[in-house]
Amino acid sequence: MTTKTTAAAPYKLDYKTVKNWQFDPLISRYTQADVITYAKGIGVGMAGPLQAEESKYLLAGDHLSVLPTMAVVMNQGEMWTQDPRTGIDWTKTVHVEESITLERPIPSTGELTATFGVDEIYDKGEGKGALMYEHRKLHDSNGLVATVNIATYLRGNGGFGGQSTGGPKPTPVPNDRPADAVIKLSTPTSENTTYQLGPEFVEAVKTELLTSSAPMLRGVCSFGIAGRAVLKLTCDNQPARLRHLGLRYVAPVFCDETLETEVWFIGPGKAAFRISCLERECLVMTNGLAEFDLQ
Repeated sequence: MTTKTTAAAPYKLDYKTVKNWQFDPLISRYTQADVITYAKGIGVGMAGPLQAEESKYLLAGDHLSVLPTMAVVMNQGEMWTQDPRTGIDWTKTVHVEESITLERPIPSTGELTATFGVDEIYDKGEGKGALMYEHRKLHDSNGLVATVNIATYLRGNGGFGGQSTGGPKPTPVPNDRPADAVIKLSTPTSENTTYQLGPEFVEAVKTELLTSSAPMLRGVCSFGIAGRAVLKLTCDNQPARLRHLGLRYVAPVFCDETLETEVWFIGPGKAAFRISCLERECLVMTNGLAEFDLQ
């Protein structure tokens, strides 16, 4: 006898299907114009402490530099979690962690091939959601350029029967001493729409949106601003020195705000950091880790 499917059934995450999802490699070309558009989209060129020295990210030509954080927006591909075969309620997904690991500087123009994979999904329990870790590897003709790791909180998919522990442990920020270095950067203005959150995701963060009337920024924009700050404080704004940057998003970021980045040096070529919004007096990114060449 055929039974009627309940409304909740489509959102039962299928662990084996998701864990073994088959991704096609994605080949994409980018130009210097794309590099400059990205930089402007995350606030490069705005008035502030980095305005003069960041001109190298905006001037086309042989000496154009690429911000390492651009890796997070390259070869992103389609939003595969919308496929009903996954059982993921994509309307209740929230981007919660991001990291990049760089093998070498990103060229200012070229062609990249991306390969994708799901590393693990952790079940937090019925009504508590699940945490999915994915990776994206970017290659060019000379080999691996960068690896992007993403964690997504699947708010509507807890209780699918998976393991609950074993995920990556966050990097703690020292609480026994003041930060070793601090910088304040402005977020893009409301007129800069490059990385504003799309309306299809507004429902997922509806409660948080009530904290501001300004447009909300995508996580990749917040990550880019964090990268600019950390690059200055740890690498003297030399992109080739940055090897790894990772953080956890804990609150939304909006246009026309001021973000304060605090950095603690915790070992040779290693720093922890966190970022706060000054206007709202709240932490927006934490558990940050940067690894870099000393020279």
